[in-house]
Amino acid sequence: MESEKKIILKAKKDIKAFDYLYRKYFPKINNFVFHRVNEEANKNDIVSNVFFKAMKRLPLYRFKNPRNCAFSSWLFKIAVNEINQYYRNIKQEEKIKNNLKNNPQPVSQTHNETDFDIVKEKMRSLSLYEQNLISLRFFEKMKNKEIAQILGKKESTIKVQVHRTINKLKKLLN
Repeated sequence: MESEKKIILKAKKDIKAFDYLYRKYFPKINNFVFHRVNEEANKNDIVSNVFFKAMKRLPLYRFKNPRNCAFSSWLFKIAVNEINQYYRNIKQEEKIKNNLKNNPQPVSQTHNETDFDIVKEKMRSLSLYEQNLISLRFFEKMKNKEIAQILGKKESTIKVQVHRTINKLKKLLN
């Protein structure tokens, strides 16, 4: 962790050093976004925005804990914000389309849907916050402590929220 802290400090002065951080965290951020966004092009845009914003805001990055730089948490927080913005934009577009068309098209389901597709579809019924909880906990396999750090909440709060969200998702699936 100490070497990563040195790299971050170096990248604050020389942006070329950011390449190491990009290569290290790209797979994790890309995987997280993959589980939250369906369209490949949009997923790629979001991941690009995450790293662009991280690179741009790197001089503002602060080490909160001298023992643990939590850079990955900072990146995931940016990713969560980008995904939330993406879905807010989609909702706004849908409102505009629905205003233009008084007859909205029903969503059709195919017979070939996998269990995973059904879960992802039902997850859309959850709030963006709840979707992030499920994605971080189960798709990214993060512990409650890590999620708490990313979302700026207490670990015990995250534990309760994940439990409630799972129960809510179970009801949606039944």
